[in-house]
Amino acid sequence: MKLDRSEKRALIIFGSVLGVLLILLIFTIIRWRIDNTQEMECVISVGDRMGAGEDGNNPKKDVYVVMEKTKQWPSQWEDGAPSVGAEYDGRIYNNSGKEIIDWNMTIYMPNGKDGNTAVGVIDSSWNGEYTNNGDSISFLPAEYLNHLLKDESKTFGFVMYSDKSLDFTDFEVRGFYQTFLVEYLEFWIAVIGLVLWATWVCAYLLINIRARKLVRMKEHDEKIIEETMQVFANFIDAKDEYTKGHSTRVSFYSQKIAKRMGMSEEEIKMVGYMGLMHDCGKIAIPDGVLNKRGPLTEEERKVIEEHTTRGGKMLENFTSLPGIRDGALYHHERYDGKGYPEGLIGKEIPLYARIINVADAFDAMNSDRCYRNRLPKHKILSELRNNAGTQFDPEIVEYMIAMYQEGKI
Repeated sequence: MKLDRSEKRALIIFGSVLGVLLILLIFTIIRWRIDNTQEMECVISVGDRMGAGEDGNNPKKDVYVVMEKTKQWPSQWEDGAPSVGAEYDGRIYNNSGKEIIDWNMTIYMPNGKDGNTAVGVIDSSWNGEYTNNGDSISFLPAEYLNHLLKDESKTFGFVMYSDKSLDFTDFEVRGFYQTFLVEYLEFWIAVIGLVLWATWVCAYLLINIRARKLVRMKEHDEKIIEETMQVFANFIDAKDEYTKGHSTRVSFYSQKIAKRMGMSEEEIKMVGYMGLMHDCGKIAIPDGVLNKRGPLTEEERKVIEEHTTRGGKMLENFTSLPGIRDGALYHHERYDGKGYPEGLIGKEIPLYARIINVADAFDAMNSDRCYRNRLPKHKILSELRNNAGTQFDPEIVEYMIAMYQEGKI
């Protein structure tokens, strides 16, 4: 299917917009994948407790951990030395604005009585696996705790026996941030853009299909009109063997002139239709008068001249082509006002009629007639030039002269 200029331009625009949206979407997906590999690491120390609120959370930290002693009782070691048993309950807060997965935590042991790292033994624990490394405790949360949602907190804890009551304040949390495509503004811009693009393309295609259908219908209608006019023009020309093809040639010359004048395609078609119909009134002229070989009487000349008004009357109700009657009615008007039927002067004569006037006269001189043979080229050029401004519009006749000299007609 051949594309016209506007369709090619639309294709370029559609392709460019689609390219930009796909690039934006790909860029967002790459950014999302990179963000999902971003490691999270957060250290919580005793100093961070100063920023904690009433709920125990410090929102200034991406991840905050608090651990409190909830129960305590006296005990002793196996050697009889006194010890302290206590239940320690902790809570981890996710303040990062992102989800965190595959996290683990290091719980640092506080100092003991002698100032060195306290010694503690974990007796029981919950919500994960705890490994006592001496100076720290490694905590790997259970699977159901391994995913921290935004603004979510989760609990953990253990029971520990130590030489004194402990206060856990230092923690280190490691994991990975998890993000989702739907959280990215660029993703929604790309998705909404693609939806709008698809809607735009579908609408354009539907409109274009309808427009092409209308163009085909119009071309079909124009073809019917043109073929009907051509048949009618053949009927007209058939009344005189010497003017056979005259209407077709006048139509052709008129379109050539209109094209030289820079008219639109619609205007060129219109003047072509007028050229085909310009002599339609001759169908009502008696053959004896129309084909008379000798000189016409004054009365016979008036009868011949009636073909303009008769043609105008015949085309009066041809409303599908507004103005079509002007060619038939006014093509014998002269630029100097001495023509018929109304004696219009200069620009008073409709433009299309002035064009047909030149084309009609040229074909008459360039064809064999019942009363004379066709005129030689130099004679035709002389007649066209000598009658510029009198019989012919001086501007329009110049186009005909130029085309004739160039061999274009």
